[in-house]
Amino acid sequence: MARTVKVAEQAARRDAILDAAQRLILSNSYERLTLQDILEDLQISKGAFYHYFDSKQAVVEALTERLVDDSERALARVAEDPELGAIEKLQCFFSEIVRWKSARQDLMVGMLPVWYSPDNLAFRLLVDRATAKRFAPLLSMIVRQGVDEHQFATAYPEQAGAIIVAIVQALQDAMAQHLLATGSKAKEMVATHGAHIEAIERYLGVPVGTLWRADARAVNSWVAALRRANHLGTNHD
Repeated sequence: MARTVKVAEQAARRDAILDAAQRLILSNSYERLTLQDILEDLQISKGAFYHYFDSKQAVVEALTERLVDDSERALARVAEDPELGAIEKLQCFFSEIVRWKSARQDLMVGMLPVWYSPDNLAFRLLVDRATAKRFAPLLSMIVRQGVDEHQFATAYPEQAGAIIVAIVQALQDAMAQHLLATGSKAKEMVATHGAHIEAIERYLGVPVGTLWRADARAVNSWVAALRRANHLGTNHD
């Protein structure tokens, strides 16, 4: 029993560090975040910090993994819902991705430069592989149901999840690059989003328009969030 309590306490302390890092990224930007900021926020020693993480980068990696865990739980509820048909599940699955990211918009854009830094390419590939490993089975479950219901037209439902995840990750990368590029236009981002979503619809053989597409309003909200993050970082210079 004592060991169980100790494990729970250590998990709580580790989460507290991640919570502090998340708060500080939102208030100061990642670039301005320092180890000393975390120590002062939590009133802990360097030794206490290094018991759980060996660097600021390790904190970001753990925070990313926690975000993936959280999103997986939300998406699993959709894929496993016995009340929904396959088309509804597919629509809800993609809507939940949009809702989940929008609810964490400031954090997502705050970490965007970190995730897409050339120095972090290996880390991003690891995250993509881990995400695909978790999400592909959920999508294959939906596709399998859709094939059984004669809603989806693919002879390979078991492989479909991995293919759809690959398209989604390509979409995320393309949208991120648009956001990070100077002078990127909302029209280009709307077209990029629509092209990738249409590819998924055509792959599954469902009518074009089945899945939600980003419009200029949705895109501009992300552009505005990135500007806020950049402004926040500039103000701390």
